[in-house]
Amino acid sequence: MSEDHVIISKPVREIADPLLDLVEKTYTSSFPEEERRDFSLVRKLLEEDSRFEMYALLRDGIYVGFITGWQFEGFVYAEHFAIDESARNGGIGAKAMTSFLALHEDPVVLEVEMPTEEMSKRRIGFYERLGFVLDHHVYFQPPYRKGEAFLEMRLMTHGKLDLEQSFERVKTIIHQNVYGVE
Repeated sequence: MSEDHVIISKPVREIADPLLDLVEKTYTSSFPEEERRDFSLVRKLLEEDSRFEMYALLRDGIYVGFITGWQFEGFVYAEHFAIDESARNGGIGAKAMTSFLALHEDPVVLEVEMPTEEMSKRRIGFYERLGFVLDHHVYFQPPYRKGEAFLEMRLMTHGKLDLEQSFERVKTIIHQNVYGVE
């Protein structure tokens, strides 16, 4: 892959957008069931919640992945980010996240798995190389489905957001608005 490829973050706002089927395929193959909602609910969010945003990632006009996020007061929560399996390991992920960060003036917050396995450590390193900071607070991701367990995760932040001062506020906003947990 040439280094001069540009990654475009194309907003997906309509459920009739043909890119949505490609996003669904990547979404379901990239995340275990306990780390994602049913895609019919993603479609519903796209239609009904203006805070929810989805970007299809395009390289030379070809779909290569997606990012979903939530625009909240004072920060953006990046909920899911995945590069299609056929396009991985070419530097696309870093370019895509850099493009996403450039679209938002507010700080960006995301969840990462605990740094206990090689893959999760590599993922954290990827975000750190992009300027994200790993937070030390204990954080549990609420389940996407009733009856499932909370998952211990960590938050990472990019931009001026001090979780020493605002961890509880940020956690509460994410839990209530993204997961529907009071």
